[in-house]
Amino acid sequence: MLRLALALAAVFSAQLLSAAKQEGTVVWYTSMDVKALNAIVARFQETHPGITLQVLRAGANQIPPRVMTEQTAGAYNADLISGDLLAMSQLVAAGAIQPYRPTEVARFVKGSYDPNGYWISIYNATTVIAWNPRKLKADGLAPPTSLADLAKPEWRGKIGIDASAFNWYYGVLQTQPGAIELLKKIAANKPILTEGHTVTVMQLEAGEFDVTPTAYGYMANHEHEAGRPIDFLNPKPLLVDPAPLALAKNAPHPNAARVLLEWLTSKEGQQLIVDVSDRPSPRVDVKNPARVFSPSMPFYVIPALDRAQYNRVVMQYKALLGIAG
Repeated sequence: MLRLALALAAVFSAQLLSAAKQEGTVVWYTSMDVKALNAIVARFQETHPGITLQVLRAGANQIPPRVMTEQTAGAYNADLISGDLLAMSQLVAAGAIQPYRPTEVARFVKGSYDPNGYWISIYNATTVIAWNPRKLKADGLAPPTSLADLAKPEWRGKIGIDASAFNWYYGVLQTQPGAIELLKKIAANKPILTEGHTVTVMQLEAGEFDVTPTAYGYMANHEHEAGRPIDFLNPKPLLVDPAPLALAKNAPHPNAARVLLEWLTSKEGQQLIVDVSDRPSPRVDVKNPARVFSPSMPFYVIPALDRAQYNRVVMQYKALLGIAG
């Protein structure tokens, strides 16, 4: 029975690839960084001759309005779409995505794919507590051992927090005992507000503050291994943001789209994404950076929120940190 199933799968794969080559093109809208994207495109073209991968790169918040504007006008240009969880939730709610379940979805950790089949995560972004060892030594501080440490008075004015880390805030509320009081105490320590994960890490390394609980794990690990003044720990549970990939409604190259989606979620495609981006894979049989993510770690995958829920989280977070608007 297993042998028959494998034979049927091979026939289906060959037929799909043949149909994809007849289409000749696949179009991917994505917010992935240029360096990683270029490497992925090059490898796909190398391993899938006859299918041209065209990429439109835009910010995660720019992709949903573009897709919805195009589809409203009857222009179905995108085959695959990837971005952050909020962006994909918007597109699912708008009916701009069609369900498709990759053949190897069972190899992905729970929470990294939509139960209704609308998307699957092509990498994880974990949020860690990172610090500058040189700055800590100069200020006579020991590295924190948990988020609760940052509520202590000795950290006043020494914490950096990303002003847009809304998912981190929601994750803390869902996973930390006494989260509201804990966050209030951290806010009372007058954190320095930063703009974006990359900038936060750069400012930490520059010594503008001692510690941040809102650094991406893959960034902190990459910088640490490069010898820069940063170290980090994974909180328990580790907060995980999925990066959804989905099949667009009325995809103009449906067979090529499925070939690309299957490849990006395959062991080969996932290992490539890890290797060229440092971002960990949610696939259980892929080798991730050991300190960044492993399925054996206690972790919590941030769930998809609808627009009303997300707006409430944003308002609460801004109120906590005294951010106007």
